Amino acid sequence: TTGLLLSGAADASPRQGRAAAQDLDLVTSAHPTPLRRDDSDSADAVVAARGDAVKADAVATTATTCDGCHGESSTLQVIYVASPGSARLDNVASAWTQDCWDCSATALAVQLVVVGSGTRARPNNQALAVGAACATCRTATAAFQLVVQVAEVGPLPAATLGELRAWFDAEAAALRASVAAASPRRRGAERAATRSLLELRGMVVAELDGRTLSARAQVTR
Repeated sequence: TTGLLLSGAADASPRQGRAAAQDLDLVTSAHPTPLRRDDSDSADAVVAARGDAVKADAVATTATTCDGCHGESSTLQVIYVASPGSARLDNVASAWTQDCWDCSATALAVQLVVVGSGTRARPNNQALAVGAACATCRTATAAFQLVVQVAEVGPLPAATLGELRAWFDAEAAALRASVAAASPRRRGAERAATRSLLELRGMVVAELDGRTLSARAQVTR
């Protein structure tokens, strides 16, 4: 497992004395079965958060436990946090295979958050891949999280959102290719994740004329 941190962690102190809160969750889940050996789930959402205490969870999870089965989940969450306050941000990709032959599981979670100057963000980014009791199973996960601070929160242009979705699709395809290989290359995946994170940051930060509060990537094989 490799964690990549390209900037300092955002302010972790909570805001006191405010009651308004909003929970934003986006979850995808893939679970192949002998009746549906190939299962996939993908979702993306662009939302404007409201409230002084925002909690956002982007989750992709896949579990494969049947012979010859393949599962794939991918989540893309874009959040604009305009109100000053606190934002707890969790981005998690998890995949596991168990007791199966020639099976695979992948999960991709991407969370992009744009905050104003008065918002204190608490980012958390995790990826986990586990294979148990199987010799020919393959798992791969990737989690990317970017928190950008701007003077005035506004939406990304449609063209930039299109680029973001194309980047997201390319990352999902890379995960599929990694488990199709006979022996996934972990070190190569780590280098690729670093490049992808830099590409994501370059795509968004300059467009918003903002600064990076946190940029993290984690991959597991």
